[in-house]
Amino acid sequence: MSAQCRTDRRRGDVRAARLNGVDAVEVSDDGRTLTVTFLGKAPHHLHPRNIRIDGGRRITAIRAVDVEVETEEDPELDDRMLITVDKAGDTSLYRLSVVEPDAYGRPGTKPYRGFDPRYASAEFSFGQACPTPYDCRDEQQPCAPELLPGPVIDYTARDYDSLRSLVLDRMSLTAPDWAERHIPDLGVTLVELLAYTADQLSYHQDAVATEAYLDTARRRVSVRRHVRLIDYAMHDGCNARTFIALETDRPVTLPRGEFRFAAVDIGRLDPQERPDLGTVIADEDLDTLSERAGLEIYEPLGRADFELRPEHNAIALWTWGEQECTLPKGATTATLRDGDGDGCERALELSPGDLLLLEEVLGPRTGSPADADPAHRQAVRIVSVTPLTDELYKQPVLEVAWAPEDALTFPLCLSALGGTDCALITDIGIARGNVTLVDHGRSLTFCDGAPESLAVPPEPVTEAPCGPPAFGCADVRPEGSGSADALRALLDQTRSGRQLSPGQIHGLYDLVGEDATTRAGLGIELAPGTTTEERVQPPTADAQAAALETLLAQLTYPAITPRFRPALRHAPVTQAAPYPDPAHVSAGQAALLATIPQRVRDRLEVLWRRAEDGHPPGHAETAELTVLFGARTLAGLHLADHPARALRELLARRKRLLAAKLERLEVLTARARAGAVLDRHIVWETAQSWGERYAAGLAPADPVLAGPASELARQDPRAALPAVRLTGADGEWTPRRDLLADGPRDRHFTGETEDDGRLVLRFGDGRHGAAPLPGDHLQAAYRVGSGPAGNVGAEAIGHLVICRDACRTPVPTGAVTRVRNPLPATGGTDPEAVDQVRTLAPLALQRQRLRAVTPEDYAELAAGLPGVQRAAAELRWSGSSQEMHVSIDALGTGTPDAALLQAVEYALSAYRRIGHDLVVRPAALVPLDIAVTVCAAPGYQRGHVLDGVRRALGNRGGGFFDPDALTFGDPVRLSRLVAVTAAVPGVVSARVTRLQRLFRQADGELEAGLLRIGPLEVAQCDNDPDRPENGRVSIAIGGGR
Repeated sequence: MSAQCRTDRRRGDVRAARLNGVDAVEVSDDGRTLTVTFLGKAPHHLHPRNIRIDGGRRITAIRAVDVEVETEEDPELDDRMLITVDKAGDTSLYRLSVVEPDAYGRPGTKPYRGFDPRYASAEFSFGQACPTPYDCRDEQQPCAPELLPGPVIDYTARDYDSLRSLVLDRMSLTAPDWAERHIPDLGVTLVELLAYTADQLSYHQDAVATEAYLDTARRRVSVRRHVRLIDYAMHDGCNARTFIALETDRPVTLPRGEFRFAAVDIGRLDPQERPDLGTVIADEDLDTLSERAGLEIYEPLGRADFELRPEHNAIALWTWGEQECTLPKGATTATLRDGDGDGCERALELSPGDLLLLEEVLGPRTGSPADADPAHRQAVRIVSVTPLTDELYKQPVLEVAWAPEDALTFPLCLSALGGTDCALITDIGIARGNVTLVDHGRSLTFCDGAPESLAVPPEPVTEAPCGPPAFGCADVRPEGSGSADALRALLDQTRSGRQLSPGQIHGLYDLVGEDATTRAGLGIELAPGTTTEERVQPPTADAQAAALETLLAQLTYPAITPRFRPALRHAPVTQAAPYPDPAHVSAGQAALLATIPQRVRDRLEVLWRRAEDGHPPGHAETAELTVLFGARTLAGLHLADHPARALRELLARRKRLLAAKLERLEVLTARARAGAVLDRHIVWETAQSWGERYAAGLAPADPVLAGPASELARQDPRAALPAVRLTGADGEWTPRRDLLADGPRDRHFTGETEDDGRLVLRFGDGRHGAAPLPGDHLQAAYRVGSGPAGNVGAEAIGHLVICRDACRTPVPTGAVTRVRNPLPATGGTDPEAVDQVRTLAPLALQRQRLRAVTPEDYAELAAGLPGVQRAAAELRWSGSSQEMHVSIDALGTGTPDAALLQAVEYALSAYRRIGHDLVVRPAALVPLDIAVTVCAAPGYQRGHVLDGVRRALGNRGGGFFDPDALTFGDPVRLSRLVAVTAAVPGVVSARVTRLQRLFRQADGELEAGLLRIGPLEVAQCDNDPDRPENGRVSIAIGGGR
């Protein structure tokens, strides 16, 4: 019989009938021994002729050569038989049968006497012990039901009406007796509920599919995340910045965080409704303004108290007794008058890092303030202050300098002859102190305002499993949450008859939330006739226990962690670039660290020369040297006895003595050049290793490191972050653009602006960024106000807003006499449009160079660095490696200094290809020797024409050989020389008679009309008699008069 059954009932019946049979066959490891287990006791007198083995594919005709029966004394145990075969079989199936021998003494086909025919044989395989990935269970199920065809479903049904009709049609087939279609019917209600749910799921599927692609995404957050995958930083706008200049009649200190500025436009109000606002107003006064009045708030960016001095209101520039003076365009220094002369005490208290405003306050022609050019205003940041004295006039002065980036963009007139009587007008241009940088945005926590509270959802309520672990296994069951344990404790309390107290209900509010507790039926109400006494509802312990059971069931099914992505209440949240810019701070720190070795050398040389002159180092100098070299080194050189000799030795051996410190200094310099801001711990380390003198100015909060004033108002919207600070039980949380580089302990968040303008905060998942503590309350302090609304014009900001509180230091009444913004606020930007992002993001990878492989790549990257006008590169073989030679053409000067070359080399190192040795050098200047013959027109003086030709072919003011007009590989064409010369007024004709490289023989350049320049060369012709090696132009002129 070939029937297959899922039960084996016959086996038990064979044992009960005391019949025999083969239960199982096992194969030994060598494949030559078979172990047969019987159903009961084995028969006696079994021989190899009673064993028949059939089957096999490759190996057949297997015979038994020996049989050995093992009997068990215990009647409950089965006997076994060991059969030795002549050879091992293959992996196919074999059948072993216990049979009677035939007439020839060979195994026959009849089952052995006393054996059940069904169990007279058993299948086995010689390959059963081989490992296999498959389940040994037979997948074929006997008597399996026939699979019916699935229902016909219209998968195009997506909306409520079509889904409702689909469900009703299906119900007509599965429940034909139900024919009710009226709305009050419960069945119709369930159908409509299912159709509504399916409609919502269908909409959600469509929405997800829409947001899955950049071209179809509609939400701003989706587009932002898509383009982030290709390193495109979509920005959410940026706030505006400007400079505020204050005037005061006495010294005043404005405490940090307790003042700000306001631009109030009351022109929109009726004259009767316009308030009388003074220069200094209280913050609560702004609340009384009508909503129709334009109001924009600006807050200072400095981290320290703001010191105001009346001497800084208007500072005259000292002209050293000269008249009709001008501070030229491009100036980086100025001399300020310090006091009223006659040897009086100094009045100015300017220091490096202070902001200074250079402003034209009078018209140069009329001397009237109304005629002053408002475009002649510029803010600079002071980098050095040198007190001097004009001994001729006994006038104390201050020599101040600012960075080349802050070079004056216009000529500032200081004094001139003008007016109706053509008299001398002085103080046309002045300097102003009391200047601070502000940006647009209103802090909600100003004047002790309450921050916004964000409630973090509690942890999911999960109960520990009740069953014990499996036998022999470790107890790895997950533990229940603390919330579940607390609920269980309250449940045991109420089940024992003890009621809950109002305090315990408040604890539940904090533990699982007030909404969940109320939804389960637990709450608090005031007792009748009282306003303070609380009581729990429901009042009985049994009802409270039932409500707790409901609450526990609702919270534990399912145990899903809710997403915590709160949206801030007020909008738009201020988006501001970091101040100070970390790039400026790190670059300034790197520059200071790089100068320490040279400063140490210069200091040692000064001390040595003083010692040679008979002035040994004093106590302070000795302490300074001890920090540098150590007391043991100074004692070994006998500094106290022979100071000059010891200092000479220190000067000569300084590199070896300071080798470890110099190595550490190189590491810190490289770190700062890579953009990492060195914190106060590194500054302390530098001060301990080198001394306070050399660590001065390294602190990240030093205002000098904040960068030049010209770059403060220029903000990159892509670097802007939301002005939000969160404080929780585990510390402070700060914003980041994304959390991809965060670790599990970094308390950062990212802000994403939704389509409605509200800011949604997203936190880490415990892997990329830390997650807030469950049940915590984060206090959000943030600012409101961003975008172009802050781009007010000059002189629009006119009010100082302070906090009037008895506990604060008040500003004296009338102390601040004037508040103004001399320059317009700039930088306010709208959030980047989604359509613009779709257009620009796919092309961003092609526009941004991220590696340097070819010479063109190196030249492009070098030309984009600050201070570089143009660059060229060429790949050369040095004999052992490939060298990429990069030549630099500096902006303006033409010849780059060592600092610029080093900065370019370091910047290109991050992009260079492996195997390229980088060599950065100045451009190879090619001096030229040119001769021009000019014929002047009648009526023109030869001197005037000659001067015009000299200027046209000069190296300044846009001349032909101006360094900014020439670049690498540009040939010098004879036709252009003739055209430029002939364009000079008074020139009738021009002819070039010599065109060649200086100090070289002519190579046919004049005949060819072209002087070729190499790819790393730049033509040069300064025509300076003091530097004839830089090229010359000989001009012969005829005609004219």
